[in-house]
Amino acid sequence: MIIAEPKRIASSGQHWYSLAGVACHVQPNGKATTLREARTQNLVPSVSGVLGMIDKPHLTKWKCDQMIHHCIDHPYQAGESHQEYKNRIHGYAKIDKHEILDFGTRVHKAIEDFNLGTFDESKDPAIWPWVETYVRWAQSRITKVVAVEKTVASKRWGFGGTIDLVAEVRGIRGLVLIDYKTQNSKDKAIFRDEYVYQLAAYRKTMRPNPMCISLVINRDEPKPIVEKIWSPSELQRGWRVFSTANKLWQEIKKYEPGRESDK
Repeated sequence: MIIAEPKRIASSGQHWYSLAGVACHVQPNGKATTLREARTQNLVPSVSGVLGMIDKPHLTKWKCDQMIHHCIDHPYQAGESHQEYKNRIHGYAKIDKHEILDFGTRVHKAIEDFNLGTFDESKDPAIWPWVETYVRWAQSRITKVVAVEKTVASKRWGFGGTIDLVAEVRGIRGLVLIDYKTQNSKDKAIFRDEYVYQLAAYRKTMRPNPMCISLVINRDEPKPIVEKIWSPSELQRGWRVFSTANKLWQEIKKYEPGRESDK
């Protein structure tokens, strides 16, 4: 049986890892780890945190569209100040964000449990139709689950992260890193550039560098999962972009974690 690697309770802020690849998102006092603690404990930022340095136009457009929709659906009320109205609209936007994050978290957790052989449909029956799309994909593609929610860190480059799945995949030689994304894909799945940036960083923590697959799970309805196997040239470009973002992160934060050569 595959055993999930130990994880600490994640906070809603920046995620951090030790150079040994241990998740350190939360301090012993229960508070979220900040840059101040990271400096003193020589922690490295998450891949997602580093990628936050790169603008995501599709996400910005989605946020603007949602705000416009809320303004149309919830007009200004008599006697309401401008600040009160802005606060009310921002409140609706936060609900949207939490609902999307909640769905993605539930899907990830259910797939994690399935990969570990501990999935219990009764715990969250509403999510089963989406999990079933993954089960069908996995039965046709996965030949061996090697690691689930694997935490990694690069001592050389100064970043860390958690890989959704490391597995052996039918038709691909060697290990494969697999990352799941939930997406509102009405027509077809969109494999965004940041997906390959993330995987390109993860693969740099392993020798030899594995191949990588992104899976898109339709958030609107449980359609068949769509996969993309990233080519070596796409992964090389992804690494160039990520390493540039990583350097930018270090310069802006004025913090470069202590480096060692990756073994």
